[in-house]
Amino acid sequence: MTSKRLAPHLAALWGMIGGLLLIARAALAAGPIEVVASLSDLGKVAEAVGGDRVHVTTIAQGVQDPHFVDPKPSYMVKLRDAELLLVNGLDLEVGWIPQLIEGARNGKLRAGGPGYVDCSKNIPLIEMPPPNTTRADGDVHPFGNPHYTTDPLNFKFIAETVAEALSRLRPEDADGFAKRKKAFQAGIDRALFGAELVELVGGSKLDRLARSGELASFLESEVGGVKLKDKLGGWLGKLAPLRGASIVFYHRSYSYFAQRFGLNVASYIELKPGIQPGPSHLADLIEQVRRDKIGIVAAHPFNNEKIARLVADKGGAQFVLLPLNVGGVPGTSDVTAFFDFVTSAFARATAK
Repeated sequence: MTSKRLAPHLAALWGMIGGLLLIARAALAAGPIEVVASLSDLGKVAEAVGGDRVHVTTIAQGVQDPHFVDPKPSYMVKLRDAELLLVNGLDLEVGWIPQLIEGARNGKLRAGGPGYVDCSKNIPLIEMPPPNTTRADGDVHPFGNPHYTTDPLNFKFIAETVAEALSRLRPEDADGFAKRKKAFQAGIDRALFGAELVELVGGSKLDRLARSGELASFLESEVGGVKLKDKLGGWLGKLAPLRGASIVFYHRSYSYFAQRFGLNVASYIELKPGIQPGPSHLADLIEQVRRDKIGIVAAHPFNNEKIARLVADKGGAQFVLLPLNVGGVPGTSDVTAFFDFVTSAFARATAK
């Protein structure tokens, strides 16, 4: 066959190859977004918002102390092909995330890069340290308390941030991300305030009132002769009897939770953040628990449970073992299950 006769066949072959390459690229682009989350909480939000359009890998499991995670080479491999990295931020992962990013050599995931997503965006932060804070004050986070995922309302902000990041990568799926985000946020409202109250007042209004501190006074109003506070259900309703109660925590890890549910953290088992207690501090703390009739002493599985139980037993309080992140104890496999478990644990301890 002459070259002239062969030319059309070659052109058709190259056209076919080019078409196959375009199809392959389109299929790759349409595949699930590879997401790596530093913490289990963030990973579960990504799964809820992303649905089948994401494949999520979580680095730190719920049973681990998120301050201290070993930056293993296997994690770097996971980051190497990731399109998004979701981090808690506020220097919580400062001891391990920068090393993993450096080892992964994935420029998209560097801080400020298109794939780096700081989920603390828009979170109302608390416990900002004073300007003269030093290392002598313990392991103090310079940008504020980083454990914002202990407040269920903050998950609505996280969902917003995650949906925005996913939509930037897959604009064609933006409507689906927005729909699942709204469903997730509505689920938080129903679980926190109770479905009946949300139906009466609306989740957005309840959210706004709760964040501004006006919810309690608003619930004293009536609708049809019925006080709205009698319609309060969900997690807030379950813990309403505990409002104003004094508790002791091991670490400053439940400050956002305490603020949302009206608990008073009277003291901490740690001498200072990240600094273990000595005999003198423990003796003073046990006396305080006895004297002030503090009913609950709480710690996480990765804390020194023996010390926490000692304080509770000697002080006459109930000891409660609480997860810090989703999956931290059995039965907390997602965000709703996490707060179901925590609020039930508090309610049981109070009943005792």
